[in-house]
Amino acid sequence: MSKDLKGFILATISGASFGLIPLFTIPVIEGGMGYASLIFYRFLFGSIFMAAFLLWRRTPLGITLSEALRISLLSFNYIICAITLFMSYDYITSGVATSLIYTNPLWCALICIIFFKERLTAKVCISMFLAILGVMLLSGFFDASSVFSPLGMTLGLWSGIGYGVYLVMLPRMALSRLSSLKLTFYIFFLAMLMLLAYAIVFEGGIEPIHDTPTLVNLILVGLLPTAFSNICVTMALRLIDTSIVSILGAFEPFTAMVVGVLLLNEPCTFGTITGGILVLASVILLTLKKP
Repeated sequence: MSKDLKGFILATISGASFGLIPLFTIPVIEGGMGYASLIFYRFLFGSIFMAAFLLWRRTPLGITLSEALRISLLSFNYIICAITLFMSYDYITSGVATSLIYTNPLWCALICIIFFKERLTAKVCISMFLAILGVMLLSGFFDASSVFSPLGMTLGLWSGIGYGVYLVMLPRMALSRLSSLKLTFYIFFLAMLMLLAYAIVFEGGIEPIHDTPTLVNLILVGLLPTAFSNICVTMALRLIDTSIVSILGAFEPFTAMVVGVLLLNEPCTFGTITGGILVLASVILLTLKKP
């Protein structure tokens, strides 16, 4: 197998596995578990799997206090992204929510233009137009028979914006000494500790896992769309170009939409399909290299 083909496969698997988040989390939410406990278990099991992988590769796990403090800022931002995503599932379909997360490259571009004085190009303007039109279609804005949820759309968009902020912060944190996998492990691990502290102080502790289906779902959400997805994307980035990896991330919302329609009985309309395609087109345009 060629290096490029292996990179394509790994990036596709990463995107598709990340799109499985609603398959494992929505049943847990419907079972009554709070968001803090759900995300705690996701990062707990994700950290265990990633630590096992790093130890298998004989990667030293030590970090400095300065690195830990900077990673904590990234972890806090990651928690906000995860909470707003899971909260949006209460108001909009998982496919729409995941499409809104996928707008993060657009927010990265806008943040860099506003705060880091990067140039506003025609490509960014066209991407913004496609993204706005796509979000309006996803929300049912043009469909008189649909039920529009401003709160759900706001939460989904905030998750995308938050992840865009995370991606802008990441390379500016002076953490280049750490490998991508090691850094991701500590982002998950410190996020888990923050959620544990929050739950103890404000919610009386982490909720226990009461039944086997919930345990299986929590283990799988920690394994597939958390640890496995990040391991695959890190390996893909070593084999193919970053922009190609980003484009192949389109499998995230498509997987979420397919799972939502086929397994979670979520509605699928022409508007949501067209809106999803426009959002993906805006991101693909933004991530393509200049000619």
